[in-house]
Amino acid sequence: MRGWLDGLITNALSGPVTFAALLTPQGKIIADFFVTDAGAGAGDALLLDTTEAMGPGLQKRLSMYRLRAPITIEDVSDSHPVHVLWDMDDDAPGHVDPRHPSLGHRTVGAAMSAGAGDYNAHRLSLGVPDSEWDFGPVSTFPMDACMDQLNGVDYAKGCFVGQEVVSRMKRMGSVRKRMRGLVLSGPAEVGDSIKAGERAVGKVLHVHGNLAMALVRIDRLREATESPTLRDASVQIMKSVVGTDD
Repeated sequence: MRGWLDGLITNALSGPVTFAALLTPQGKIIADFFVTDAGAGAGDALLLDTTEAMGPGLQKRLSMYRLRAPITIEDVSDSHPVHVLWDMDDDAPGHVDPRHPSLGHRTVGAAMSAGAGDYNAHRLSLGVPDSEWDFGPVSTFPMDACMDQLNGVDYAKGCFVGQEVVSRMKRMGSVRKRMRGLVLSGPAEVGDSIKAGERAVGKVLHVHGNLAMALVRIDRLREATESPTLRDASVQIMKSVVGTDD
């Protein structure tokens, strides 16, 4: 099971939890997900934790790649709830989110009391893109969603579906767009344009209170001589999730 899945996805399976994606041959994200062991008594079974919107497409595409392999692919979402805990001790249940340690711990299948935290606001405050809110299936390249900066792409592993496209983008240095977190000073809606002077440098993807996520033209932002605005109000574009301008 592990070897079969490892040959399809963007990252090598390692450690207790792996963040990865299954791509189209053209390099677009069908689904991003976390891979963990199914637990004691489940043999070599694996759990794939993805969004509700991406789950059906992921199951369908993996079933196509199964061919004659003795592999069963089931939807177990009803019996395996996902919880996220942050601002907790290191010994909190679950595993540290491999994308960014400040995102907290993820648990799959464990029965837990509901928390009161606003996870959407939490991850936006860190500038971390998330397919739950920011993009849908077959619309986005891994680099646009910063997967290469979030430990979701291993360029050194063996072949995976869509590898030729994403590897070429890396070699040619042609990553011109990145999802970046925003701190708003005024109202905003999905689809709004971010401008530097008269030139558009990005588009809003998701808004939550005074925080948002946008797809930003990094090349244009670097060249800008005026501060970015959104609906004529100032807007702060966060640095990348690794603290750089890339």
